[in-house]
Amino acid sequence: MLSWLRKRLEIKTAARNAPPAAAGVRVVAGPSQIELHVEDRAPAVLGWGDLASVVIVTTSGGPLDADLFWHLIPRERHKAMLRIPMGAEGEHDLLVSMQSRLAGFDNMAVVEAMGSTSEASFVVWDASSMASLGP
Repeated sequence: MLSWLRKRLEIKTAARNAPPAAAGVRVVAGPSQIELHVEDRAPAVLGWGDLASVVIVTTSGGPLDADLFWHLIPRERHKAMLRIPMGAEGEHDLLVSMQSRLAGFDNMAVVEAMGSTSEASFVVWDASSMASLGP
């Protein structure tokens, strides 16, 4: 879809050789839900319909430490947020799924987050803003 974004994501990920935070982390973007598998933990699951927002949080910890995390925030507060470090196995497929499934997904915010070297957060999709757009 956006080959320039995919290429930028691949270059940044390759340059870091999967930071330690991404080791043992796998995300699966399935047809009805997102699964987060972290070594030695039970999988965390969030349905696509339960997703309230997607936020990228950056830190100043790079380049040797993970400095970009995807936060997939559920609509219901009692459900767990999925926190996915950049470089996690399946991250690219998750991005492609979000781009195709989430109307209004902000690719430019993703690019901006990729270039961030400080503590920041970038809302790349929010269900409430999509509802306000109307039919």
